[in-house]
Amino acid sequence: MANTHATANGSKTPEASGAGFAERVRDAIERRELSLVYQPQADVFTNRLTGFEALSRWRLSDGTMLPPDVFVPMAEQGEAIHLLGEWTLRTACAAAADWLHAGITDAPVSVNLSARQLDDPGLVRKVLGVLADTGLPAANLKLELTETALFSQAAEAREALLHLRGAGIRLVLDDFGTGWSSLATLRRVPVEALKIDKQFVQAMVEDRDAAAIVQAVVALAHALGLGVVAEGVETPEQRTYLQAYRCDTLQGYWLSRPLTVDGIADFLAGRPLIADPDFPGLGAGPSAGPPTSG
Repeated sequence: MANTHATANGSKTPEASGAGFAERVRDAIERRELSLVYQPQADVFTNRLTGFEALSRWRLSDGTMLPPDVFVPMAEQGEAIHLLGEWTLRTACAAAADWLHAGITDAPVSVNLSARQLDDPGLVRKVLGVLADTGLPAANLKLELTETALFSQAAEAREALLHLRGAGIRLVLDDFGTGWSSLATLRRVPVEALKIDKQFVQAMVEDRDAAAIVQAVVALAHALGLGVVAEGVETPEQRTYLQAYRCDTLQGYWLSRPLTVDGIADFLAGRPLIADPDFPGLGAGPSAGPPTSG
C-alpha cells in the first residue's frame, strides 16, 4: 500500500524491507510526516485519568494517511523499526515531561515495544538515555509488549526487561489472549498489567464466550496481583460489563478518541475525570446486567 503513494519529492515509497524503507522512515521524521496522538485511559469506576497510550500516525505530503497496521509491520521487517521505535519513545517521553513540568498532568505515557526492539542489545541504554534527556521520571513511562513478542525472546531480552523494571519503568502485556498465551511468561516477565484486546471487549455484550474470556482474564490477572486494561471500549454497555467484572482501566472511543498533543489540556479542562452523573455514559447501561459467567 505504501509503495503506491508519492513522497514529498515525487518519488515512490521504497521497498518495505531493508535500508530503503529505513531511509524512508528517516526522511519522514525529518519532514515531520510522522506524529503521535495520545489516547486517554481511565479508571473503570471513577473515570479518573490513569494515563495515555502514544499512537503513531504517518501523513504523506499529499495528505494521505498511512494506517499504522500497514507501516508498522513494514518497519518491523527491517532496521526501520529501530528508527521508528526510538523516535516514538523520545517524542512521547518529551510530551509527557512537558505535561508534568507545566502542571497539566502527571499521568504516565505508554509506548509500544516491538519484538525486534527487544532483540536490540542496546535497548536498556537507549531507553534510560531518553528518560535522562527528556527529564521524564521512570515511573511515568510504560512499555507495552505483546505476548507474541515475549514468547520467542531469548534470556537476554528478558534480562533487559528486568533491568528496565528495576529502573522503575513499568511493563504492560498487550493484546492478552490473542497471541501465544503462556502463564509461564507472566512468571518470567515483571509486568504490572494485562491489556484485553478490543475484539473481546467489543463482542462481550452480545457474545457470551467473549464475555467469559474477559471475565476470566480479569480474574486471572487479579489473582496474580496484576491490573487489567480493556481496549476498544465504545459503549456504556461495555463499560457496565467491565464494572461488573471488576476490570480496572478502560481505553477507547467511549472515553475519547486519540488526542493531539495540543488537545491534551483542552481534554483535561473540558471533561471531568471523576465520577459525575452528567458525564456522558456514567450510570448508563443495558437494562439487564452482564452475565457472571460464560
